Amino acid sequence: MATAQKHKSLYCLTIVLALSCPCIGQSVDKPDNRPVSKLVQDLSAKSVSVRADAAHELARRKDKSAVPALLAALPQERVASIREQIVAAIANTGDKSAVAPLMAQLKSSDSGVRIGAASALGVLGDRRALGPLIDRLTDKDVDVRRTVVDSIGNIGTPEAISPLIKSLKDSDDRVRLKATTALGRLKDKRAARAIVPLLRDKSAPVQKAAAIALGNIGDKSVTQSLMDVVSDKGPNIQFGVKFYAANALSMLGDRRAVGVLVHGLKDKDPYVRTAAAYSLGYLHETSSVPGLLVAAHDKVLMVRFRAIQALGALKDKRAVEPLMLAAVNLKDHEDTREQAVKALGNIGDKRAVPALIQAFKDEDEAIVKNAAIACGKLGDPSAIPALRKLLTHKEFVVRHAAEAALKMLGTK
Repeated sequence: MATAQKHKSLYCLTIVLALSCPCIGQSVDKPDNRPVSKLVQDLSAKSVSVRADAAHELARRKDKSAVPALLAALPQERVASIREQIVAAIANTGDKSAVAPLMAQLKSSDSGVRIGAASALGVLGDRRALGPLIDRLTDKDVDVRRTVVDSIGNIGTPEAISPLIKSLKDSDDRVRLKATTALGRLKDKRAARAIVPLLRDKSAPVQKAAAIALGNIGDKSVTQSLMDVVSDKGPNIQFGVKFYAANALSMLGDRRAVGVLVHGLKDKDPYVRTAAAYSLGYLHETSSVPGLLVAAHDKVLMVRFRAIQALGALKDKRAVEPLMLAAVNLKDHEDTREQAVKALGNIGDKRAVPALIQAFKDEDEAIVKNAAIACGKLGDPSAIPALRKLLTHKEFVVRHAAEAALKMLGTK
C-alpha cells in the first residue's frame, strides 16, 4: 500500500483554519476601489455596515495616511467588532507615530477603547508603551487586564518579566494563563520559581500552561517540582497536566528525573506513559532500558511507538533482539514496525541484519525503505544480495534507499 494513500501518523491532528470573515456588508466578489479619503470619511457614517466596511478595507490596505483618522475614530466607535477592525487597521500599518496617541487612550473611561489601544500597542511592539501598559495591569475590567498581559508579552523586553510575574497572582484564570504563557515564551529564568506554584493552580489550563512554560524556560532548579507532578496521585493535579510535566522534564535534560519517568511508564494514563517514554529517550540514561523494553509491549500504540523510539535513541544493545522481533511482527501496527527498523539502524548491531532483510518483504514500502537504510548503516556485506533485489522494487523510494545502502556498503 502506497504511503501517500495512508495515514502514517500516530496522532490525528485537527488543523483549525482561522478564516477571516468579511465584515457586515463587505462584498467578497468585487474589489473595493474607493480612495482612502472616502474610506476615512465613511468611518464616521451613521450606518454600522458602512463604518464596518470602511474599517475592514483600511485594515486590509495598511495605508499609513489613514492612521490619524483611525486614531480619532477609535474612541468614538461604540460597536466592538468595528473597534477591533480599527485596531487592526492601525496595527497593520506598523506606524510608530500611533504609539503616543494609543498610550493616551489607555486612560479612556471606555473599557472597549482601553482594550483596543492595548491590543494595537502590543502589535506595534514599541517599548515606550511598556510603562503605560503595566499601569493597566490593575485595571478593574478583566478583559483589559487580559489584553494588557498579551501586549506586554508581545513587547517582550526584559522589563516585562517582573510585571508578568505579578500577574501570575491575578484573580482571573485567563490572566494567569496568559501571563504564564508569555513568560514561557520569553524564557527568562527569573520567572521559573514564580511559575512553580501554578502547577497546583485551581485551573487545569493554568496548570498545563505552567508545565509547558517551565519546560520552555529550561531552568533545572524546577526539576523536583515537575517530578512531584509526574508522580502525584492526589486530586490536586488536573487531567493531562502530568503529560505536560513529563514532556517538560525532557526539555530540562536533568537525569535526576529518570526514576520518576521510568515509574511514569506504568501510569494508568497512556498519555503520561507516552510522554515518559519520549522523555527517557532524550535523557540518554541506559538504566531506563528495562522499563522501556516493557513499555515496548504496551497495549497502546503510541506508548509502544515512543518506547521503541527511545530505545533507538539510547542505542543499548540489550534492545536488539526485542526490536528484531518488533520489526517483523506483522500483527503489530506498521508505525511500530517502522520505528523498530529505524531503531535497529541507530543501534548499529549486526545481529539485526537477518530481521532487517526479512522486513524487506513487508507490504509497507516505508518499512522496506528504512530497513534498507538500516542495513547500509550496519555495514554488513551479507545484506548485499537482498539489497540488490530491492533495486527492482516497484516503489521508487525503496529502489533509491537500496541504492544508497549499497553505496554505504561500498558496492556499485
